[in-house]
Amino acid sequence: MVVRELKDRRSIVATQEDHAELSAQFAAHWGNERFSQLRPYRTMVFATTYHDSGYREFESNPPINVAKGRPYAHREDVPGFEATELAAYSKNVEWVGSHDPYAALLVSMHRTGLWHNRYNVFTAPAGRLRERSPEVQAAKKDLEAKQEKAKQALAAKNPGFENELAYNYRALQIYDLLSLYFCCDGYATEDTFKEYKIAPVRVAYDSNETVELRILPNGNGVKFDPYPFDISPLEVSVRARVIKPAANQSEEAGLEAYQKAPRRIVNFQITR
Repeated sequence: MVVRELKDRRSIVATQEDHAELSAQFAAHWGNERFSQLRPYRTMVFATTYHDSGYREFESNPPINVAKGRPYAHREDVPGFEATELAAYSKNVEWVGSHDPYAALLVSMHRTGLWHNRYNVFTAPAGRLRERSPEVQAAKKDLEAKQEKAKQALAAKNPGFENELAYNYRALQIYDLLSLYFCCDGYATEDTFKEYKIAPVRVAYDSNETVELRILPNGNGVKFDPYPFDISPLEVSVRARVIKPAANQSEEAGLEAYQKAPRRIVNFQITR
C-alpha cells in the first residue's frame, strides 16, 4: 500500500495498482519538442501500468498496522510479506510476458532493480542498498538470468536494443518515483508540495544529454523544469481510500475501516 498520513490521523491509501496506473499517465504523456516520446509506446505504457501488479489478493484483505489503524505502508516492515512479494512478482512477470515479452523484461528489471537501489541509475533521489535475505538474493539471481535470455532474444530483432532498453528502464523508474511523489513523498504540509528532483534524466534515445528534473510547488499544483510532457497543464489523478483509524485498535477493526473507507479521486495539475 502507498500511504499518505494526514494531521487528523486519517490516511490516504492507494493500492499498488492504483499507484501504477498514475505512473502510466506520466508514461502516456511523456515526450515533446525536447524529450523523446517513448518507444515502443504501447509496450512502455503497458509495462508501466502493470509494473507493480500481482498484489490483488493481498490488498483485498491486507495486514493491518494496528498502532496506526490502517494497512501497512509499502516502506514499513510488513510481517511475513517477503514470501508474498516473491510470489507476486513471479506471477506478474509471467502474466505480463504472456502479452508482451518486452514489457515483462522491464517489469522484471524494475523488481530486481528495487532490490539493488534501482541499479544506481540516479544520484537524486539518493538511495541506499539494503541487506537482502538469502531468499531475495536467490530470486534476484534467477530473475536476472531470465532477463539476460530475454535481452538476447529481443536484441536479435533490434540493433539498437541495448541503448533503448537502458533508456526505457530509467524512464520506468522516473514514472514510479513521480507517482510516489504525488501519492506520499511530495508533501511539505498536508496540502502543499515540497521541492523534489530526479537526476540524471536522459532527454532522448539518440542523445547522451541528461538533465536534472526539478519539481517545484506552484499554488495548488507543481511545475516541472524542464518540462517533459506533451501538454500543459497536464491533469493526472489517482484513486485512493480515505481511512479514519478505528477507535478499537485491533486487526479486525483496522481491516473493517479499510474496507468501509470512502474512495476518492485525487487530482493533480502539472504545468511548465
